Amino acid sequence: MNDAQAFDLATLKRRAILFADLVESVRLYERFEARTIDLWRRFAALARDRVAPSHGGRLVRTVGDGLLLEFETAAGATAAAFALHEALAGFNGPDAGEAAMWLRAGIHVADVVGEEHELWGSGVNLAARLASMAQPGQTAASISVRSRLDDGVQAQIEDLGLRYMKNLSEPVRVFLLHAPGQRVGPRAPSSADLRPAVAVVPFVALPADPQHDALGHAMADDIIASLSRHPGLRVLSRASTAAVRGSTLELGRLRELLGASFMLTGHFYVRGNHVRLAAELCELQDGQVLWTGGVHGTVDAIFEGQDDLVPHLVAQVSQQVLAHELSRVRSLPMDSLASYSLLLGANGLLNSLAANDFDAARGVLEYLSDRHPRQAAPNAMLSAWHIFKVLQGWTDDPAAEAACARIQAQQAMDKNPTLPAALVADGVSKVFTQRDFEGAALSYREALNQDPNCAPAWARLSECQSEAGQHPQALESVTRAIDLSPLDPQRFMYECYAARTSYLMKAYAQAAILARASVRRHALHAPSHRLLVASLWVGGAHGAAREAAGNYLRLLPAARASDGLSAGSVKPVLTPFIQALHEAGLPL
Repeated sequence: MNDAQAFDLATLKRRAILFADLVESVRLYERFEARTIDLWRRFAALARDRVAPSHGGRLVRTVGDGLLLEFETAAGATAAAFALHEALAGFNGPDAGEAAMWLRAGIHVADVVGEEHELWGSGVNLAARLASMAQPGQTAASISVRSRLDDGVQAQIEDLGLRYMKNLSEPVRVFLLHAPGQRVGPRAPSSADLRPAVAVVPFVALPADPQHDALGHAMADDIIASLSRHPGLRVLSRASTAAVRGSTLELGRLRELLGASFMLTGHFYVRGNHVRLAAELCELQDGQVLWTGGVHGTVDAIFEGQDDLVPHLVAQVSQQVLAHELSRVRSLPMDSLASYSLLLGANGLLNSLAANDFDAARGVLEYLSDRHPRQAAPNAMLSAWHIFKVLQGWTDDPAAEAACARIQAQQAMDKNPTLPAALVADGVSKVFTQRDFEGAALSYREALNQDPNCAPAWARLSECQSEAGQHPQALESVTRAIDLSPLDPQRFMYECYAARTSYLMKAYAQAAILARASVRRHALHAPSHRLLVASLWVGGAHGAAREAAGNYLRLLPAARASDGLSAGSVKPVLTPFIQALHEAGLPL
């Protein structure tokens, strides 16, 4: 029996399917269980008894955090969606705060098989997928719905273009439906770049003095230039932010206008050649102030780029943004977080190299990959996850982990072959699966063609150059990576590459200094420890090497120092490292 014969075709009926999903339901039930259950039961009853019937439809079923409804027409389903959003806002009341409940809704017109408490058909799944594309309080619809509505009559319609959805091989044309007469703001920033946007507003002179305006703009320019070198942040140009300088607009409106997630503002005082700046970093979603601080310097030094005022501000901004998003990823359910929170959080979890964080990073990246199936960045980071697992000695099968890294790198390249992170992942996986340093170097150079300031590509290129005996070029490349990375969370890795370059140049004392600097920056990075032990041992400092080996085992008791690590490029370090452990009477 084929699919068409499995049921009576006469039972097929064309319906507008509305799926409404409660946003952050896990958090709401966990923190406000009694309130959420009570309001949701009353809201579902309202949907069943009043909203659906009044728009020519019926409530098919409810689940713990969702409603499935069917309607005779797309217009009826659309009107019902608007009514549901409005009704739930009324249930919340003005003082709901964090307990407030919001819906995401999706509408699709399709042929379905209906029963009293169920609908069957692929169209039901698509309606649910559409709901997942909407933001809290929004309704997303398919082309089959859009074609049955008049823009400005049943709804104000916003075309989002083609969007890829989980488990669907082809993209779907998605539209946002806004209630007639509702003010429709600018569309949210494109998801082509998952990094959070930071707006640096030119600082205001107090008291107001036109002579000092240039200084406020100059400081903003320097901060923008420095923050732009951070791999996890997207920074708006000063031309985009100067228009809101001194603005009294509410933060939500500023977020809408700028498309930014964070904003740095401030005012400064000038006396003679001295300047004192008071700055504030806030998160524009909920207005939370993440950091306030005061710094001071001299006017001449600021214009000459020789003052610590700007570097201090830049360090504070980047650290606070990363810490804020990492905290959110650790504490909130993933489906309640913006994609940039997930990406930044995953990067922080990955680079922490703590066992629990490291394991959690994989789950976040896989979730992010499902949410954005056309984005290459999550796959590139998953490739790095598997490589880290090998380098940390956290696997009994390094070859299998390296093969997984290669698969993820290839998927990243398939999605975006010009993304520097994908090209770097491609090169690293070539080294670890095939010891193909020549092919890896080509990938890194292409990454640098796309972004000459890509620090990971410079660092890993140094490895290939060292393997080819090009030690001066390798040292120049890795030095470039370090110089580009004053704010990069992975700077400890670049220092490790510098130590490796010095080690292969037989400059063992310098290698030990660099490896120790990397260990000081990140005490859980196993390759830096191994380089430190090996450099000390080969350099004749056997006592210091044994002490460093003991620290390695104390800090990383689960690490394995097996020959499997030679799947990558650390084999020259392994022999003296293992010898130092053996001579110290320490377990491998």
